[in-house]
Amino acid sequence: MNHTSLFARRMILALGVIIFAACTPAAPTSPPAPPPDTQTPPIATIAPATAIQAPPTATTALSTATQIPPTAAPTQGVQLSPSPRAGTLLAYDSKTDQVLLFGGSDAFPCWNDCPPMNGETWIYDVTTNSWTQVKTPSAPSGRANAAMAYDAESDRIILYSGFISGDNYAPLDTWAFDMNTKTWTQMKAPGPAYHFGHSLVYNSKADRMILFGGWNIPDNVAMNDTWAYDYNTDTWTEMKPVVSPPGRNFQSMVYDPKADRVIMWGGGGVTDADSDTSVWVYDYNTNTWEERKLSGGPSSRYLHNMSYDSKADRTMLYGGYTGSVESLSKLDTLTSAETWAYDYNLNTWTLLNPPTNPGP
Repeated sequence: MNHTSLFARRMILALGVIIFAACTPAAPTSPPAPPPDTQTPPIATIAPATAIQAPPTATTALSTATQIPPTAAPTQGVQLSPSPRAGTLLAYDSKTDQVLLFGGSDAFPCWNDCPPMNGETWIYDVTTNSWTQVKTPSAPSGRANAAMAYDAESDRIILYSGFISGDNYAPLDTWAFDMNTKTWTQMKAPGPAYHFGHSLVYNSKADRMILFGGWNIPDNVAMNDTWAYDYNTDTWTEMKPVVSPPGRNFQSMVYDPKADRVIMWGGGGVTDADSDTSVWVYDYNTNTWEERKLSGGPSSRYLHNMSYDSKADRTMLYGGYTGSVESLSKLDTLTSAETWAYDYNLNTWTLLNPPTNPGP
C-alpha cells in the first residue's frame, strides 16, 4: 500500500471516528448523584523524564500584518441543535462562557467526490444550556479537521486550515471569530503550507498560538515543524528549534499555564510517531522541545482529545484510535474509551475509572 493510500485511509478514519452528536436544548437539570464511596483509586506509574533539550535558534519568517476589518453584524437564527457530524471544531471562550462550533462533515466519510463540507457556525451557551446558529455575512468555507483555539488576550477564536476537498485539503487561510460581535474576520497573513491534522493551542503568557505537525500530501510525509502566530501583528513565525518531535498528525496538544509549557502526546504518521508514547513538552521562551519518556501510560494512539484541568492541574486525555491503518476493519474494537490524567510536575500518567463515560 503506498503512502497516499495510507493517508487517504487515515483521512476516512479522521472524519468518521469522532462524531459530534446532536444536542436537544433543554433547561439545565440538577447534578447527578455522586458515585459510590467504594470506587477503586487510580494507580500512577512514575518514571523519570529523559530530557532532550537544545538552545533556541533565531531564524524567523514574518508575513504581512494587514488585517481585514470585521464584517457587518450577523443575523442570528433560532435556538436549535447542530446536526450530527464528524471532524467538527470546538473552542471555549472564557470571557463569555460560551463555546464556538464550526464546520464538520455531514456525509459518510469520503476522500474524492465528497459533498460540500459543513460551514455552519454555532454557539453553545453554558449558562442557558442552549445552542444558537449564527449566520454571518463572511465566514470560512465549509471544512472539517481544521484547528481552532481561543486567544484570551485578543478575545478572538483563531481558526487555521482544514479539509475542504481532496483538491483543497490544506488551505493557508487564518480566520478570527469575535464572540461579542458574532463576526468572522479573514486575516491576511498566509499560514504554513501543507498542514492537515495539525494541532493548535494558545500560549497565554507568550500571547502566541503554537502550531505543530500535520500531513503533507505532496511529499507523503508527516510534518514536524513548529510555528507561532501573533494575532496583533497578523504574523506567522517558523520557530525552527534544533530538536523536534518526530513528524505526526492527529496528535493532541494543550497548554499548561502553571508550567508555562505546551504538552503534546500521541499522533499517527508514516514515522516513529506511530509507536511514540513519549510526552513532548515545548518551551516557547527557550524555543526547545523536551522528550519525556515514561515506563507506563496510554498505549500509542491518535484522534484522541486532550484538555487542561486548571483546578486539578492535570492534562486530561480521552479516547483515540489505538490500531494501525492496516487494521481499520477492526475500528470498533480498537477505539478506546479510556480516561487518563497526566501530571506535568511528577511526569506520571494515571488511568482513571469513572463510573460512566461517553463510550468509544
